[in-house]
Amino acid sequence: MSGSAAPAGPRRFIKPGTVVMCLRGRQAGKKAVILKTHESGIGGKKFPCATVVGIQRPPRQVKRGMSQSVIKKKQKVGVFFKHVNYSHFMPTRYTFTNAMQMVNVSEVEELLKKDVAKTEKKAKKREVGKAFQEHVLKSAGTTEKAAGAKWFLTKLKF
Repeated sequence: MSGSAAPAGPRRFIKPGTVVMCLRGRQAGKKAVILKTHESGIGGKKFPCATVVGIQRPPRQVKRGMSQSVIKKKQKVGVFFKHVNYSHFMPTRYTFTNAMQMVNVSEVEELLKKDVAKTEKKAKKREVGKAFQEHVLKSAGTTEKAAGAKWFLTKLKF
């Protein structure tokens, strides 16, 4: 065997809507959804990567005796946007197609550029967080499709 590996072809299982687990960096252990794949890299990044949106802080458990203000605070969802190297995440069997409808991919791509104002990024994160939160409150059912979304929004236990 030679020291250099052959370049990998397109990865068919890494496609928009696939739920992945981030393995490296600040978001290690967090779940994310692939919005767009970049097989030949993007900008200065010469490695294959994907644009992902993920859950930084999942909704917390709500109990009956809590006041409405506490419930509202506990149901908030924190999100993150990032370009992630293919080797730094692990795809799962779940898909989350509703994320593609909640988030405009071109807007996220623009926000990930370095010359964007922080206030604009915060506003977009807040908007996407509210969309995820509404989805959580709507999908309380236990259908096959809702099970993937429910798993996506639960905290990872290990």
